Amino acid sequence: MNEIISVLDIGSGWIKGLATEVKDLETLELDYINNVKVESKGIEKGNIIRTSAARASIKEAIKKLSDLTSQDLRSFYLLLNHPKIKFENLNVGIDLLEKGEETEDILSQVEEEHLEQLKTLVKERAKEKGYEIIHIIPRYFVLDGEKNYEPVGLYATRIEGYYHVIKVKRQVILNLKNLIQSLGYEAKKIIFPAYVASFDVLNEDDSKKRILILDLGHTTSGFCYFFEKTPYVSGALDIGLRDIIEAFSLNYKISLKEAQKIFQEIGYYKSQAFSTETEEETVQTLRDDGTPITINKSEIGLVLKEGITQILIDVLNKLGEEGIDLVNELDEIVLIGGGANLKNIKELVEELLAEDLNVAIRLGMQKDFSHYEDIDIGQLSNLDNEFAAARGAVILASRALQKGFWNEPESSNPFELEKATNPILDEELETLIPTNEEQEKKGFFTKFLSFFKNLLSED
Repeated sequence: MNEIISVLDIGSGWIKGLATEVKDLETLELDYINNVKVESKGIEKGNIIRTSAARASIKEAIKKLSDLTSQDLRSFYLLLNHPKIKFENLNVGIDLLEKGEETEDILSQVEEEHLEQLKTLVKERAKEKGYEIIHIIPRYFVLDGEKNYEPVGLYATRIEGYYHVIKVKRQVILNLKNLIQSLGYEAKKIIFPAYVASFDVLNEDDSKKRILILDLGHTTSGFCYFFEKTPYVSGALDIGLRDIIEAFSLNYKISLKEAQKIFQEIGYYKSQAFSTETEEETVQTLRDDGTPITINKSEIGLVLKEGITQILIDVLNKLGEEGIDLVNELDEIVLIGGGANLKNIKELVEELLAEDLNVAIRLGMQKDFSHYEDIDIGQLSNLDNEFAAARGAVILASRALQKGFWNEPESSNPFELEKATNPILDEELETLIPTNEEQEKKGFFTKFLSFFKNLLSED
């Protein structure tokens, strides 16, 4: 019997559902894909603030997805962005020699059980009161001092594992799982969207890049920085598009709903009027009291610019605090989430970073459509960047299902089932050292922050 993988992305603006049938476990062929999008109520910044409203929204999304797939969906993987997301980079090790073996000439073969032992050690070290681990991601392994990504079957006297651990407040997880279960469904696993989106938007060509996935959400902005194929910094901010739109709404005394509509229609707008002979483009609407108001489109663009600037400052600050050299260790930013659907958002981010960082910007469109070759891609809204995390969760869950982990999918890196990669050789390591040309990129981190702060203080 074919398995159905169903995902719910529990956002504060929208609840997005996606269901896919795994037709062939050997090839991980996904036979069809269906998606729904329902306005989210009762959920704020990843927290349930009105249980009845949140339950109604989730129930509506599940019903629509079940009707669309003609399946009685009973279990879901849950995507959740929350400001209390935390991460740790840990390394643990075990000796492979048995007791009594004292000579270095005796080697043992690395087996799956050794990796499980390492994982158990990571769980113990990462344990934190009030938090629950949601992902344990192996970054790489070291066998007797030699770096390796696929250690099983190799020989060594000692193995060390380097891991990226993501965790979230236990209270948040329990509340969300309890809500799903109260509706009569199973909550399989909580998944961090900015991490899992990598399975959908990154490919083998990205494996040598330093990439930041930025999830522009409604009330939160998640991020995950990838270095040497795996996550190195993960987190979320308690700021999103709604905060920007609310500031606009209050300033112009128009309803939040009308402000949202304006932002969706206009997006980022730069004035094209370079002389007094050309009139500024405007938009007309009504204030809360019913009086008409005319707003320059460039003013809307400036508000969005300031809001996105603040998000970029905070995220890049987090990377800087973790020792990331933004000038030389950031190659690309991939934008996902509802905010990435705003008009000209890519151009806005490019404009903000152009002077100080030599970094490419792209939207998180699906990396390839091979799983959906029987579908008319042009008619599927779920192939855009807003569903990137949900699509990534399907890929992660299907890989886990292939390994026999249906209830508890193993965390891994997005390149796991791509073409095999050899351990990094000394020559390859040299490519990670910045060249003179790279070191000549304009600006430094402090200059970069100063640039943004000056921008925010402009009239």
